[in-house]
Amino acid sequence: MNMKFRYLLSAALFVVMAGPAVAVQKCDDGKPETTPVSRFKDNGDGTITDKQTKHTWLRCPVGMTWDGKSCAGKSLEYSYSEALAVADELNGGKVGGRSDWRLPTIAELESIVEQRCFSPAINLDVFPYSPQSGFWSSTDNPGLLTSRVMLLHFYNGNAYIANKTQTWRLRLIADK
Repeated sequence: MNMKFRYLLSAALFVVMAGPAVAVQKCDDGKPETTPVSRFKDNGDGTITDKQTKHTWLRCPVGMTWDGKSCAGKSLEYSYSEALAVADELNGGKVGGRSDWRLPTIAELESIVEQRCFSPAINLDVFPYSPQSGFWSSTDNPGLLTSRVMLLHFYNGNAYIANKTQTWRLRLIADK
């Protein structure tokens, strides 16, 4: 093998291995949808309203913006204290015409999990860019450690306990 070819092969392998893993969502079509598109109202401004719970959600994770068809930009990760500050900051900008954005509770995050899917466990027609990652909730750790809080991981739709200094993604909710 000549030196130039080995260099190119090594560079190509590095790029493939270093890049983000792209997964294809897997859904069991034999099960009923738990979050059908019909359950949500598109508000036309990057937000959607859940007709069942009456809550409004940002369609895209924080850091991305809705361009009318999909989420553009880069989904960002924050520590818990940064996530709270980001929610406050977005409220000053009246995103979606609202100033009541906040971190959802773990139950609210669980309400948008698509039970028949994983990788990610969410309806991609409603939330078109949803990485297989953890998203902060406002729900405190049920134990004694105040340095921990609940998060929901959209790979499988399960709730976990996270340290507040870890960095995770953020999807905001507004009240009725």
